[in-house]
Amino acid sequence: MSDRPQGEGWWLASDGKWYPPESRPAPPAPPTPLWEAVPPTRLSPGLHTAVRVFLYLSAGAAGLAVVALANAIPRMYAWWTAPLGFDADELSAWEDASDLWGGAAGVLGLAGLVLFILLLVWGSQAYRSLGRTGAEGRSWSSGWAVGGWFIPLGNVLIPRLVLSEIERIAHPDNGPAPVADRWRRQPLIGTGVAWWVLNLVGGVTAAAGAAVIGAATLVSGEGSNMVTTITDGVLYRNGLVVVAAAVALIGIAQLLGAAYFRTLGERLLR
Repeated sequence: MSDRPQGEGWWLASDGKWYPPESRPAPPAPPTPLWEAVPPTRLSPGLHTAVRVFLYLSAGAAGLAVVALANAIPRMYAWWTAPLGFDADELSAWEDASDLWGGAAGVLGLAGLVLFILLLVWGSQAYRSLGRTGAEGRSWSSGWAVGGWFIPLGNVLIPRLVLSEIERIAHPDNGPAPVADRWRRQPLIGTGVAWWVLNLVGGVTAAAGAAVIGAATLVSGEGSNMVTTITDGVLYRNGLVVVAAAVALIGIAQLLGAAYFRTLGERLLR
């Protein structure tokens, strides 16, 4: 320090003294942007692959269920319309076909349950993986990616909206981070919309078919002694046809879903 500058670069401090250049305090570092401060999170490639695998497995199980139903429906109607006292063979064939259909439905249900759990984990992880994109105006969160599935009626739309936000933020045309609000102008992936809509239509159709089957049967007894009796064979057959159509729609939906998640993977795992 000195009362006067001793050379180039000396600076005058608030105490009225001159200081050499090397003692000048460094300017404060600029604040880290909020989007850069978010801890990095990546979508697990293994998890993403598992989602696609179970979409294919669900589609295959749905195909088996449709084939089993196509076999069961004529067996059921042949038994129903057989002359009284000559229906033992038809009844046996119908029972065997019914057991096959029930087994295929069980496999489809199990694959669907595992897929549902995987989608919960995938949605949370995928949403958090976009935290460092600098996307502005986000409407949802990783919590909604999970919780939205459990809200009655809301689960028809909320998970789809979360997925729409994920795919738009991850769109390659947004450019490097920060993407600001450019993501809002990106189009949705067509296979994703079709996957969601067909699943909804398939679910509603399946419920309608189950209602028709319920109207054609009578349940008596309790517990292990419960017996289901068909009271209207024509109505019961029609209900099975509706269920078969529903399962076919769900199977097609899962194939579309596999294509959709392949596109999403190309965006999120790059």
